[in-house]
Amino acid sequence: MDKNVYLYVCPGLADWEASLAIAMISNLNTDIPKTISYRIITFGLTGEPVTTSGGVTILPDTDVRSVDLTKAAMVILPGSSQYEHDDPTQLVPLIRACVDTNIPVAAICGATLFLANHGFLDTVRHTSCGQEWLKQHAPAYRGEHLYEHAPSVSDGGIITANPLGFVDFAYHIIQTLDVFPPEFLEVWYGAVKSGYLNVDQF
Repeated sequence: MDKNVYLYVCPGLADWEASLAIAMISNLNTDIPKTISYRIITFGLTGEPVTTSGGVTILPDTDVRSVDLTKAAMVILPGSSQYEHDDPTQLVPLIRACVDTNIPVAAICGATLFLANHGFLDTVRHTSCGQEWLKQHAPAYRGEHLYEHAPSVSDGGIITANPLGFVDFAYHIIQTLDVFPPEFLEVWYGAVKSGYLNVDQF
């Protein structure tokens, strides 16, 4: 059965943070041979259009209540300034269900604040925009002993990333979803990190 990767879209979404990962795992990107690929489904708190931080308007495919976890391979939560002043509590049942059924969740930048605020980072190694930033903005956060100063961390089915760790974030998402053979993934990662792709090596 084809699996979906659900991408949360909200006002102020940081355009760059999930774009590399989405481009690599999408079943519409056929330029690179893959072990498996995924249908990308966008969802919002409602079905209303949202505008990203870069001014791009996105019409969600569905809303949070209609996400079908029986077909889900992962849920991705990009960053947004929204999380600091408007906690999207409507996401909690969805993310809780993902954790309970071993569906990976990937969160970057401000989305890690949401996870911290609702206890999802209390038992897994993780990263974010800074340990003190998490503690300041998420009073319920109790996972500071598991915080790592790293671009991205994957542990216990939860992937987290710093806002500038989007390459490592993509790496962990691709790795978790088994999109590329391990050898190719390492070559891809090295090329993206270095900023130079030598197609002659393939």
